[in-house]
Amino acid sequence: MKGVDANDIACNDGIPCLRDLIDEAARWDDPPRINGDSELEEGCGRRGNRQTAPPQALTIAEWRARKLHDPDCLMGKWMTTTSRILQVAPTGVGKTTLMLHLGMAAAAGKDFLHWSGHRPCKLLYVDGEMSRRLLRQRIIDAAKRLGDEPPGFYALSHEDIPDFRPLNTPAGQQQIGREIEKIGGIDFLMLDSVMCLIVGDMKEEAPWAQALPWIRSLTRQSIGQMWINHTGHDETRQYGTKTREWQMDTVLFQEPVKREGIDVSFNLEFRKARERTPATRSDFRPVRVALVGDVWEYEDVEIRMKRPPSPLALKFLDALREALINSQTVVAGRKAVGCDEWQRECVRFGLIDKKQKPDSARAMFSRYRRELVAAARIACDGDLTWLI
Repeated sequence: MKGVDANDIACNDGIPCLRDLIDEAARWDDPPRINGDSELEEGCGRRGNRQTAPPQALTIAEWRARKLHDPDCLMGKWMTTTSRILQVAPTGVGKTTLMLHLGMAAAAGKDFLHWSGHRPCKLLYVDGEMSRRLLRQRIIDAAKRLGDEPPGFYALSHEDIPDFRPLNTPAGQQQIGREIEKIGGIDFLMLDSVMCLIVGDMKEEAPWAQALPWIRSLTRQSIGQMWINHTGHDETRQYGTKTREWQMDTVLFQEPVKREGIDVSFNLEFRKARERTPATRSDFRPVRVALVGDVWEYEDVEIRMKRPPSPLALKFLDALREALINSQTVVAGRKAVGCDEWQRECVRFGLIDKKQKPDSARAMFSRYRRELVAAARIACDGDLTWLI
């Protein structure tokens, strides 16, 4: 990284002084309004006047009555204005190519891969790795593939800020804060990459811990963030301390897949997914992705089960397919049915007898429903069930 002054990051024998950095980051933690809201709504994360501390402990009834805002989704159900995402891949897999297109698609409010875009937004991509010449070419290529130049997409090269400072120092955080203010506020921040934008020993916890107060302050301002990171010699995991994952909502992993004549090809897997629910599970499914020419392609990754569903479970699955034919209920883009409709078909197939043996019918239905869920053939959310 260019322009790093050791005096900004060390105070005792070259070891970063964590307490001083956290104290200063806390002072910056309440920055000038950059997203335009003057009133604070609980759970929204927008900051106006300083928020008074809520009660530290609430009863179940108080939690039930508490008014919290739904996520402001930007891409699928996993990328929101309060998401904290870690994206990990080996060198040369195409993570920057992928993230630039993802960022542009989100800024345009367009769909990408198997995810739905929701609305145009403002997104800032901060690059700490490439020359601005190469970054310019990557941006032009991504816009060409998207077929659009969304006005809400901004990219910042580290070369364009004189004396660029690390983001685990108050000076570096303030530099990015000033860029956000100039833009007029943003919804999402992409940071490429951890190794280039944070200084220190990546195997140790201290460098990342120094950035955490700022990371949390971005969440309170409803600025989602994605930190891009490399693997090391072990290409199955991120390089350095695993503590980076602890306060992340989502961890994305790219595993390279060799294909003749294709430079960008990989499996994309969600290794951590706090926002995943039965209703949103399809957004988090593993997919195989490739950039073929200038077109992004994807397909579901084959799920290999040690024990496939039993023959009787497959008959319950056939009954479910029949029940789904006339269903008008849709969950996660797929037809779904309630248990009563499915059980009626099971009775018609002769699989259960609800009149003569209600307890046995209930137990059998639950057993094979669980077996099909474990075999990743169906998904359930409360009373509803659908095929995957």
